[in-house]
Amino acid sequence: MLTHSRSSQWMRLTVFILVLALLDASTLTSKVARAQAKPLDGVTITMINNPEGQTDTVKELETQFEQNTGAKLNVEVVPPEQVQPKIAAAAAAGGTQYDVFSTDIIFLPQFAAAGWIATLDDHMTPELQNDILPFAKQGTFYNGHWYGLPGVAEWKNFVYNAAILKDAGFDAPPVTWDDLVKQCTAIKAKGKVQYPLNVSWSQKENLVVDYVAIASAYGAPLFDSKGDPAFNKGDGVTALQLMVDLLNKYKCVDPAALAQSGSGAVSDALKAGMAAYGYLWGTPLFDLNDPAKSKLAGQFKIALAPKGTGPNASPATVAGPEAWVISSGSKNKDAAWQFLKFFAGPEGATYSFIHSGEPAGWKSVIANPDVAAKLKDAGGDIMAQQQLTAVNRPSLPYYAEWSAAAQLEFQNALVGKKTVQQALDDLATATAALKAKFTTTS
Repeated sequence: MLTHSRSSQWMRLTVFILVLALLDASTLTSKVARAQAKPLDGVTITMINNPEGQTDTVKELETQFEQNTGAKLNVEVVPPEQVQPKIAAAAAAGGTQYDVFSTDIIFLPQFAAAGWIATLDDHMTPELQNDILPFAKQGTFYNGHWYGLPGVAEWKNFVYNAAILKDAGFDAPPVTWDDLVKQCTAIKAKGKVQYPLNVSWSQKENLVVDYVAIASAYGAPLFDSKGDPAFNKGDGVTALQLMVDLLNKYKCVDPAALAQSGSGAVSDALKAGMAAYGYLWGTPLFDLNDPAKSKLAGQFKIALAPKGTGPNASPATVAGPEAWVISSGSKNKDAAWQFLKFFAGPEGATYSFIHSGEPAGWKSVIANPDVAAKLKDAGGDIMAQQQLTAVNRPSLPYYAEWSAAAQLEFQNALVGKKTVQQALDDLATATAALKAKFTTTS
């Protein structure tokens, strides 16, 4: 019995020791698992994008973020025209549907004024603030607050076919709009191109973009210091009159431009040798001078945009900076910020430029040796100069309504329904009504 009792005690002791060992092993395994857990495990970040925005490079960055953090990105991809309405509908319902999204500069004031997007003042370190290019800052900063990080920070570049110009007797691109008219006239007279300047002037946003570019080239303010219309005075009138004359008097522009929308049509006309000049967003020479994409590869160059006349004239162009923002109703704001910093910060922007040529809104990216080397063959020196004169469209919380009114009146002038002065005066009247309405309801 004694032997049996001792045996039982030893067995109980052995079991106890084994249990302790198993508990220690379980604790150790738990500690290791926690140490290996990624910071955003279990978090889902929902964003909305359009098919053009979901490039291979964007998808690669999204995958890298998921692998690095453990977060899951739920990306809703819809046609471009549905993005803003869906964001607005989601915001009206509380803003919880989407955590992050990209917004154009023309919508930022509206979204900020409506309280649809979160301020990022606490996240914007002095280092980040000082790194943003001035024109790109305007797409992320409104009314004293930071609302995002730069997305695609592009501007329109003036491109030309050097071979066509040389055949017409010109060794250099036009410096002023007067020069461009002279060159267009010579190119037409020699039968090189019927309509040398290709543009998209349908009753859409592209029409407003080009008017702002030309008005800025003459140094014309669109609004005065009080925010009242100034475009119907002085060189604001000169700019629209030039557009009318390019189309109807000098016939530098194809009448088909009135139904043409977007930069794609302009690029196609240049590649086909049907145009000598055009404005294109981003880094157009990558595409135009690619033998796989253009039969005229090697003929295209970038020049500073033509300037107007007078003391305030400059080779101005229009910028189109976008911002990645966080919905004010997001339940995952901290995680959303981590995504923005990774995806749209300087490192993500460098990756995007090197792999897909996406223009960046950061000084440090432009200065990066790899980026500079890639830009060299794309007219980088001229592009660097051009971004210094890039201007943005008016920063109005009612911009969408103003743009629609401007598109209508600009086309009225182009097709001869109204004189230039009458069209701009009518736009000024419509603008005053929009401003009064917004002031009353805000």
